Amino acid sequence: MRRHPGRRVIAALALACAATGSAALACGLEDPTSAATQRAVLALAYPQSPQVGTAVWQAQLAGTLPRDPIAQRADLAPEARAMMRHLRANTLLRRFAGRLAAPDTAAADQNLAVVLLGPAMWNRFETKDGRINPLLHVDGPEPGDVVVVTELAVVEAIAVGSLGIAAALEIGVLRLYGAPASVARARAWLTARG
Repeated sequence: MRRHPGRRVIAALALACAATGSAALACGLEDPTSAATQRAVLALAYPQSPQVGTAVWQAQLAGTLPRDPIAQRADLAPEARAMMRHLRANTLLRRFAGRLAAPDTAAADQNLAVVLLGPAMWNRFETKDGRINPLLHVDGPEPGDVVVVTELAVVEAIAVGSLGIAAALEIGVLRLYGAPASVARARAWLTARG
């Protein structure tokens, strides 16, 4: 029986927590020192996830994706910058969910776990009865979720309509992980939305 990759992430995070003496690792927006450890765990569970970060960086250099406006704010303390990034991430993830839930097609019967690589921030989009319920800043994926590995710049570009999901998948700034049938169903639904 094949194990769900989300379970590997949770097991690896538990091991990392035990090694650091922490009960749970906060996302990088709450604790920037934990982000590197969590990204390493993500790279183990989702082997091509580091390439997503590289593809995002290349797309930002090419002007395809927006750069982080908060990163340029030298006038802000690190704590204020982290708080602003957290608020911005929540806003953009809700807009992204709204774009997926546009009224012209029903939501797929597939839950998504969206992880933003930079801060290692997990979110879930539960679909039920044609609706999408965004659950922001969760502990990780649930069994059966299709995992979406991406960055906030991609979520922003999709939310505002400057990048389609099919294009995001094609250039490698968004990757899907999970059972092959679930990934295929999620890919078809997501590309129809984008």
